[in-house]
Amino acid sequence: MEISLELVPRSQKYICDLVTFVEDNVPQISAINFPDLLRFDIRAWEACRMIAHSKLERIAHLRAIDFDLNRTFLLADFLKDNNIRRVLVIEGDKPDDVKDAVYYPTSSIDLIRKLKNETDDITVYAAFDPYRNNIRYELEYLQQKKAAGATGFFSQPFFDLRLLEIYSEYLEKEEVYWGVSPVTGKGSQNYWETRNRAIFPKSFMPTLDWNVSFGQEVMRFCRKNNFNLYLMPININLEEYLKRLCINESH
Repeated sequence: MEISLELVPRSQKYICDLVTFVEDNVPQISAINFPDLLRFDIRAWEACRMIAHSKLERIAHLRAIDFDLNRTFLLADFLKDNNIRRVLVIEGDKPDDVKDAVYYPTSSIDLIRKLKNETDDITVYAAFDPYRNNIRYELEYLQQKKAAGATGFFSQPFFDLRLLEIYSEYLEKEEVYWGVSPVTGKGSQNYWETRNRAIFPKSFMPTLDWNVSFGQEVMRFCRKNNFNLYLMPININLEEYLKRLCINESH
């Protein structure tokens, strides 16, 4: 089982400090995902370059709508020169607070196929959203991404193990990183329910204790069933969360 941690690229110091903490205190984590958020100055691939000295695997998120299918993939040399061997392709949203940005009608499938055709030695992952539509639709969409060249999938966070288990039955032979994101406030829960249509069990409580317990439950499930785990901590004391989740986990 591999555990990948998502780190928001707020600043170079923020990135380096947290990577150092992970290396020194959380040996269970073996990879770092950097989302590509336009409200920050550091792009995902630049964040990967900043920790090139680390032994952790680095995974850069790429927004499909930022790339023109009619031009050569512009990041090919950058990724190769900085030994960035893994990327996660997402569709991408047009942010309201970024002016004069240029976007293209490029889908995730388009960019996955382009990457496989134009780059060497790059492992391409695809995004997986269990709340996008119905289960059949999402599974068919994942198969289209796999046919385009995706090696595996990173999911949006799950909050109910029962739903995760349903999807896992159909993806048992795939390389999947099941997402977990701690939600410790009512406002955060409302965001996930209204913006992303996420499903919370009736037993859910917006506390650190509940989220640590659930995260460890998913971790044990992944270990038992040969899956991977994707941690997406947002608006939380990251060091405390990781210590309680990983260091104190009971096997």
